[in-house]
Amino acid sequence: MLNFLRDELQFIALILIWVVVGIYGGPLLFVVLPLSVFVIKSRELWAEMLFGFIIILVLSDMSPLLKPMMIVKSAKNTYIVALSLIFFLERYRFAPMSRLFNIFLPFFLYSLFPLVFSNNLAVAVQKTVSYALMYLIVPNYILYNYRRQGWEFFRNLVWFLVAILVAGFIMLYFGEFWAYVGGRFRGLFGNPNGMAIYTYLVVVLATVVMSINRELFTFREKVVIYVILAYFLFASGSRASLVSTTIFLLFFRFFSASPFLGFVGLIALIGISEVVSANIETIVIALGLEKFFRLETLRDGSGRYFAWEFTWGHIQDYFVFGGGFANDERIMRKWRIYLERMGHQGGVHNSYLSMWLNVGVVGLALYLRSFFLLFIKASKLAPVSLAIMFSVLFSIMYESWLVGSLNPYTIVLLMTMTIVTEEEITNWQELGAPTGLASEPEHT
Repeated sequence: MLNFLRDELQFIALILIWVVVGIYGGPLLFVVLPLSVFVIKSRELWAEMLFGFIIILVLSDMSPLLKPMMIVKSAKNTYIVALSLIFFLERYRFAPMSRLFNIFLPFFLYSLFPLVFSNNLAVAVQKTVSYALMYLIVPNYILYNYRRQGWEFFRNLVWFLVAILVAGFIMLYFGEFWAYVGGRFRGLFGNPNGMAIYTYLVVVLATVVMSINRELFTFREKVVIYVILAYFLFASGSRASLVSTTIFLLFFRFFSASPFLGFVGLIALIGISEVVSANIETIVIALGLEKFFRLETLRDGSGRYFAWEFTWGHIQDYFVFGGGFANDERIMRKWRIYLERMGHQGGVHNSYLSMWLNVGVVGLALYLRSFFLLFIKASKLAPVSLAIMFSVLFSIMYESWLVGSLNPYTIVLLMTMTIVTEEEITNWQELGAPTGLASEPEHT
């Protein structure tokens, strides 16, 4: 990781400039960010364009308490606009394009219809467009970088994602108030659960990359990566992300050996989970993990169960077609005071229910259809794809991150989905991996 950081000193300096401009320049960041993208592109630093997008999404997730950085929440839109402009103006570079967007195309086409029922059309349109752009732009930038740099790109990507977590220690310099929430570390993220989701998704991506190219990292490097990821996962104190990671690693082993064993393991997990859920408090006490699992909040899911019941009541008003993207945020914001009085803070904390509020049961069904189809097709190229699918399905049950587009979680999942769905990556040993800069297609 130190070698990677040493090679990226100029890029790190640029990130620091973004932070300084965000704190002291305010609206100037709306100009600096897109301009930076075009400057980076002019130097043919395509990987850094993507890395910059990731760190901007992380900075935008920082707590509202860090008011000087709140400008990033709005300015990040200019970054994806710049990436999109480059993509559409130079489409020839990305041919043949990733097929991921086409799999979700029925959902994106339908998602325009619920806008008719939106109570905040401007925001709903913006979020609908950004959601579609993420599924179009990110996979193609990933694929293009792989064609240019080969596996070195994924090696640097993993190190960069891990470095973001380590950089979270910077917050300790400003005091524990900024670094911890209720004794749980949050690093550069808005809250500990956010850091935990990010860590879980990086575990998934890193494991998939290492399984496809086993010689990309040395044994020592693998140990360093997993030790860092394990530390931040436990430091976050997130029960859901810990279980999601465990599910992935468990099924990763099963499906690596045999798809049949994977499905046997799934059936066994369902049975075991029923037994565990019925005796969860006794098990936690017996293991002496009351503090980590926050036993006092285990029974009510830290207020989630109340939020789910509340959301289900509002879903009845948008049951079939939904109310457009951002409908879930609007409702939870409108009833924020009431929810806080009832002991709940935050949003819906369930991607299924959030999606249902936004695009209705029709949209939810279309999205899940594409989601399942993608991983089932990917399992033919990489059997471990089903392990990803099962763990994500569990993770989104407790958080609404999959409904958001411009966050540091969806982008990591999209990168992983790209890796397992593209044959030129999964079958690189038979097809041959790119060894250097790809020759540019002729522009006609």
